[in-house]
Amino acid sequence: MNCFRCGATIPDAARFCANCGTLVVDPQGATVVLETEDPEALFRQVRMVLAGEYEVESELARGGMGVIFKATEVALRRSVALKVLPPEVGLSVKAAERFKREARMVAELDHPNIIPVYRVGQLGGIFFIAMKFIEGRSLGLILDTQGALPVPVALQVLRGATRALAYAHERHIVHRDIKGANILVDQDGRVMVSDFGVALRASDVNLTADGAVIGTPAFMSPEQCAGGRTGPQTDQYAVGILGFQMLTGSVPFRADTIAGMMQHHFFTPVPDIREVRDDVPVALVEVLNRALQKEPTARFPATRDMLAALEALPFSEAERRDSEGVLRQLVQGTGIAKVPTRGLPPLPDSPTVPLTPAPPRVRRLPVPAMLAISGLLLLGLALGAIRLAARRGDAKLSPTAAPPPASLQASSAPASSRRDTSRATEPSAAAPSGKLRMLTSPSDAEILVDGRRVGVGSVFDLALAVGARRLEVRAPGYSSFDTIVVVESGGTMSLGRIALRGREPQQ
Repeated sequence: MNCFRCGATIPDAARFCANCGTLVVDPQGATVVLETEDPEALFRQVRMVLAGEYEVESELARGGMGVIFKATEVALRRSVALKVLPPEVGLSVKAAERFKREARMVAELDHPNIIPVYRVGQLGGIFFIAMKFIEGRSLGLILDTQGALPVPVALQVLRGATRALAYAHERHIVHRDIKGANILVDQDGRVMVSDFGVALRASDVNLTADGAVIGTPAFMSPEQCAGGRTGPQTDQYAVGILGFQMLTGSVPFRADTIAGMMQHHFFTPVPDIREVRDDVPVALVEVLNRALQKEPTARFPATRDMLAALEALPFSEAERRDSEGVLRQLVQGTGIAKVPTRGLPPLPDSPTVPLTPAPPRVRRLPVPAMLAISGLLLLGLALGAIRLAARRGDAKLSPTAAPPPASLQASSAPASSRRDTSRATEPSAAAPSGKLRMLTSPSDAEILVDGRRVGVGSVFDLALAVGARRLEVRAPGYSSFDTIVVVESGGTMSLGRIALRGREPQQ
């Protein structure tokens, strides 16, 4: 299979294109992805169905929710960009609802930094959205050819994009796929946000399946990588990545696999921009670093606050005019002098927990023996449990920690307390809790906390009740991971990547 956006070869089991990051499969039915086997047939079909309403001229782009064509609206003789979801993809009820919802949301937005929607319709089984056609160039293409941008130009783009997002967020709409390809610069140098194709209204969360990961990996926040609830802070994180890219010429994290990219978003500190480039103001770096915090609560309370921080930076009217002039040059393809930068420092290797097979289970012991063992277990917890760091996101694995034997873990409490274990795993609304975060391999690994299954998959990010918790990771054909973790209130324990070892085949 080839990527429908960049043409790169994609393994059959891949969810994303490793070259450009485009989502290429639809595991949850939340989006529709188009192949490029016969784009001319699609063009002819759309042109025939929409004849009389639109004169379809050419294909502009393909994305996760359809194909975009340039067309002329017959009645008003104006150029439009038609976003089309063709019928042959097998439109499901969920995908149709998503497409209509997207159109309704975007049509409500009226802001100079957001591309306006003219019409939403359905003809001959084809859903379409008619948007204003922008003569210009995407920021992604500009960065591909130009590399790093002058600081005032980057600040001009950041302000425009953040104004658009602050406006959308105040109307409870989140973009969820901010990146250079979705930031357009018109011929006047104005910055406009496009393609709210994965936008999410807070009241519509039931339309997205639990665990669906939507976005572009290089720009995805940790909570987005985990398939968790997204919000304004998700877009703030992506804007932070975009700002980093504009100032350094590169996104902060690169990896050979999507899982590797997610690991960096979860665990790797963002490189210092000023190690790459000396002329970036410290105040601008601080704004971007706050937007790039791992925990959403550590970012800006509202995107309007992030905008205020950007607008508080020194930026004269002359710099604004000059920046628009530079953007006009870049749109026209004339280019400017290259901005000198140093290379990014190498990223650390992804954290991995070395595993040993869990010992075989033993029969349950009598109550007196169990009570005696419980004292040994407490000592084991004190010496060998993984502790949650006091500072959020700063947890480390003890290099000498050894998990207590699985038999002791299973048998250390009286039967009555074991029956209550699953209820104690998830915190109630008022109970203190901490967060456990990790990646697992293989991707279908089953995760259990206190004997209760809490998830399946490669990404795990969950709030747990405070206290000692038994953590198991297991998968068919692999040795199990079985240990005790101690969850403390108010922090995040990051365990890195837990890679299960395949069992040796029995002779």
